[in-house]
Amino acid sequence: MSIQHDGKGHVIIGEAALSLALGEKEISVQSLIAELEHMVQAGDSDKRLAEISEARSWLKSFHEPEKAVRRVPYLQTLAGLNDEKN
Repeated sequence: MSIQHDGKGHVIIGEAALSLALGEKEISVQSLIAELEHMVQAGDSDKRLAEISEARSWLKSFHEPEKAVRRVPYLQTLAGLNDEKN
């Protein structure tokens, strides 16, 4: 299952982004990865843990945050929302 072809990966990342936003924290590739790690520690079903793990791996594939923003427009939107808040 590839995160690019499965909406569930996007939902998991959206959940992490929403959690960061509600906590008034910066939303970045690194903070999303950290939030996903926190979600893993909360413990869930094996299927959900696998989806979270896949989402984390996908985000980790972006070595440069600028590259992630260029390739994933919704991250740019989330970053823009974070900038407007500050």
